[in-house]
Amino acid sequence: MREVAEAHSVSVARVALAYVLAKPFVTSVIIGAKRLDQLDDNIAAAELELTAEEMARLDEVSDLPPEYPGWMFARQGSNRIPQPFKRKA
Repeated sequence: MREVAEAHSVSVARVALAYVLAKPFVTSVIIGAKRLDQLDDNIAAAELELTAEEMARLDEVSDLPPEYPGWMFARQGSNRIPQPFKRKA
């Protein structure tokens, strides 16, 4: 996030909030500020537009590894060769 923040000349906090706000499944964001300047910075995140490339990069670095049992299903099925679907006549 620091790289994106530097590219926009804004704080990392602003980028983090803008990133979360850009997600279609996010309906609200909780901000936290001790000082008025932090509050202003947090609110300004609503106006920061991240590029598709920046969003993709942030998605990539924040992607969580699959949890059990998800990773186990992929591991168990990795050596299976899927058979083509055949319709019965």
